[in-house]
Amino acid sequence: MTRVGDVFYFLRQIFFPNWVDREDDGNPTGLQKILTAIALYLSSRNGTGVLFSLVLHAFILAILALWVISKPSGIASIDILGSIDIPGIDQPTIIAPPGEANENGEPQNVAQDDPTDVANLNDPQSPTLPDVTVAETDPNVEIIVDLPGEEQWQLQARGGFVPGGGFQNRNPAGRQRAMQGGGACQRGEDAIEAALQWFVAHQQADGGWSFHFDNSCGRCSHSGTGLVDRRAAATALALLSFLGAGHTHQTGDYRDVVNRGLLFLIRDPNGGIDGAIINRDPLRMYSHGLAAIALCEAFAMTVEQDLTSMLGGAAQRALWNIEVWQCESGSWNYRPFQTTRVDGGVGGDISIFSWQLMALKSGQIGGLHVSQSTLYAAQDFLDSVALDGGRRYQYHPMGIWDIDRGIDSPKTCTAIGLLSRMYLGWRPNLSGAGNPSLDDGMEQIARWGPILREGEVNLYYIYHATLALHHYGGEHWDEWNREVRELLIQSQSRQGCESGSVHFRYPVVDSGGRLLNTALATMILATPYRMMPLYREIR
Repeated sequence: MTRVGDVFYFLRQIFFPNWVDREDDGNPTGLQKILTAIALYLSSRNGTGVLFSLVLHAFILAILALWVISKPSGIASIDILGSIDIPGIDQPTIIAPPGEANENGEPQNVAQDDPTDVANLNDPQSPTLPDVTVAETDPNVEIIVDLPGEEQWQLQARGGFVPGGGFQNRNPAGRQRAMQGGGACQRGEDAIEAALQWFVAHQQADGGWSFHFDNSCGRCSHSGTGLVDRRAAATALALLSFLGAGHTHQTGDYRDVVNRGLLFLIRDPNGGIDGAIINRDPLRMYSHGLAAIALCEAFAMTVEQDLTSMLGGAAQRALWNIEVWQCESGSWNYRPFQTTRVDGGVGGDISIFSWQLMALKSGQIGGLHVSQSTLYAAQDFLDSVALDGGRRYQYHPMGIWDIDRGIDSPKTCTAIGLLSRMYLGWRPNLSGAGNPSLDDGMEQIARWGPILREGEVNLYYIYHATLALHHYGGEHWDEWNREVRELLIQSQSRQGCESGSVHFRYPVVDSGGRLLNTALATMILATPYRMMPLYREIR
């Protein structure tokens, strides 16, 4: 095969016919010297390989750029460096909040404790909430969930989300259907309402919540012990309790409460508005993931969705941040761009992973843009923490957390891992076309049961396992749901300021105190209609 360097000699003879190679036989110009050196190098074995490698890599990068940087729906243009322009939104501030300047000419923040001054999340120009009513569906009408076809399942196996698990049942008709054999009951609904009233009583003047009760009531016991400054996480958990029961900033009995909570997440500490919810807390990915879920769920439940609205823009930016902050392992660390953990691990863990993945799933349900490459990497991380062929899961790839207590217990990790696999494409092997590891894993969770130790209840484990069993369905779900539902109803406080809340003694999870326990319990009770099942029809 003719060497690439020969091409340069050929071109040299055409454009420089009087060229001489020896300096003492002529007086070559500087350009001739440079081209001669290049030709000599490229005609060598090393030079030919270097040139071929450069051409090949340039071709591959060009193909990847054309493939990855596609223009999603509703997006005007994408800067290769990561700046994304949304029509009607200036970067980096999404939408300036309404308000008048003070005597120093500085913007005056909108008062959070006056519901008449709260901005409408869909139309920032309007200072009041819209009067929106949603027609209730006839509870006698059957609602059928379209199951993914074989082509869709093949697509999901390459890294996409399963096209199911939506929020269509979060309305009075959906709750009624759930109480008619779907896993809900009136006592459970009463417990949810009591919990929401407790959250209302503990919302702070700025619209947010706190794991500590010093600024809300100061009377409830079991204030959070280890999450002093995680207000975004506390606010998100409270909002998810309202959203899961069907209450949004537009519909339901708690529109003002939800609206103020969402604005707390969106407004940055300096009074402006941007979607980097992480700024509210000291750069903790737990807080960001939870806040992103709340924003995406609220946007998905909005009557008229608009990506250029304050809420739509904040939700989309929250997802973009999750994608940018993903580690090479496919998970996320405690802080953005963090390379090593305080415990010596690298590349994140399955607990942080679960909240980010749920945020991406909620965004997909709401029609927001989710990067496919992020989901590919998420699959890689699950593979790295899988044990026994994907039937069980560990905390992170180092596999050193083999204890029965806390968020990193093998039981909790397995529940999270199997739930994540469902979202990303695994399905039951009922017809022989699914994954038997999913069946075996769910059987194991059913054998473990919801209560782990005498007098101690790990709601973190129960929350993820309940969602997994709900999506999986079958007799294991029915039995699990009855046991957990009775446990939570009977454990709810009915006295004084704590009325409507719950608290269970359990290591690690107790750092979030009464608020974390109450939020998880409320979402667990609402599971029969909070999320549509992935694999079966709901009537």
